[in-house]
Amino acid sequence: MMMPMCPAGLMVFPVIFLLSLSFFILVALSNVKTQALKVFGYVIVALIWLAAVLVFAGGACRMTKGMHPLRPSKKSMLKYPGMCITPGENPSEVMICPKAQKK
Repeated sequence: MMMPMCPAGLMVFPVIFLLSLSFFILVALSNVKTQALKVFGYVIVALIWLAAVLVFAGGACRMTKGMHPLRPSKKSMLKYPGMCITPGENPSEVMICPKAQKK
């Protein structure tokens, strides 16, 4: 039985894309003659690497904390037991779940 892939595990794809983009920028910089354009290219590559590190760190943090973007956290579920909020509705209007009403 396969375990479903954690959404935070999908951080690998943007990181690979960003690092590939920076590689092609560095390849293009090897043919550039002007110093100002080279400096600009290196600044862009540094910003792309920073973005890749932030994406990786954010995904790693989500994986270690067990957060899921589509499911509510356990703390919010414990705060209002038996209550549920449907997406798109006003969060101030909390309705009681049908399972909680049967009790």
